[in-house]
Amino acid sequence: MRSDLGLLVKPLLLTAVLTLAFVSFHYGWWGTYNEEDLLRDLFREYGALAWPLFGLGAVVFTALGGPRQVLAFSCGYLLGGWWGGVVSTLLTGLGALLTMSVVKHAGLGWLRERHGDRIDVVRQVLGGDTWKWICIVRLMPVGSNLVTNVAAALAGLSRRSVLLGSLPGYLPQSLLFSYAGRGVALQDSDKIWISLALLVGSTALAWYLYHHGFKQRLAQVLRERKA
Repeated sequence: MRSDLGLLVKPLLLTAVLTLAFVSFHYGWWGTYNEEDLLRDLFREYGALAWPLFGLGAVVFTALGGPRQVLAFSCGYLLGGWWGGVVSTLLTGLGALLTMSVVKHAGLGWLRERHGDRIDVVRQVLGGDTWKWICIVRLMPVGSNLVTNVAAALAGLSRRSVLLGSLPGYLPQSLLFSYAGRGVALQDSDKIWISLALLVGSTALAWYLYHHGFKQRLAQVLRERKA
């Protein structure tokens, strides 16, 4: 029961922290400089390059393990709830591919040797129907996005399958934080309520898929390894 509650606590806590951060910035709690000044300076200095730079920075940010919820919140603030969620999902997916590509070509044989057993478990659990299991892992608002990407690369999983599973898995949480960000930008409580509804829906979906598929798959692999 405690682990199930954890599925709800983490995204709710992150939403609260990010909302507080953006509200404090918006209302000038840290000084007179706010998000409008930030955007104005960004586009004045970089012009047409502002959006490409934002996209490239977002990909690198998530590839290095930056919270994808922060990116979704920011995209929602800038682009709106729906498009912010879609764009942040795509950028996070590209970040996952970047991490996997770097790990694949970085010569991390020592890491495979040190964590060989764990990597074998990942390969066995996610190797068949990779996109489906990756989707379930991404849906669960626990764990580390970076660790999952590194483990997938070390296990030799198909980058195409990982991407196909990641995009639908990322989308619910991306929409959740994107609508939260848009609600703060417009001071629109309806957007905040949409975000909370998405939180409940995505948590329920993650809980169901975990207990009716992934948990059994993991237990089966562990039993086979002990046999």
